[in-house]
Amino acid sequence: MIRWEYAYLFVGMRGSDHVVASLNGRPVDIQNNPQTPWDVMNTMGAEGWEFVAAVPTSPLQNTRQAGEQVVEGYWIFYLKRPRLDG
Repeated sequence: MIRWEYAYLFVGMRGSDHVVASLNGRPVDIQNNPQTPWDVMNTMGAEGWEFVAAVPTSPLQNTRQAGEQVVEGYWIFYLKRPRLDG
């Protein structure tokens, strides 16, 4: 039987910008090192992680940014990989 290890990314989306805000509940420094979910998932994929699902945590909302309507929302991305311990 395969045992699985799980990870999750909390992702904020504003317009076409997507930024990982936390990895496994640990905040990510989005001011000095903003990373897209695609960058983080590519790195994790190289470490054996597989994408499982992306689940919205809030409905998409229209907000105003510099006088323009912008869509904003939050997602959780789930990943898994086989556990290597006995």
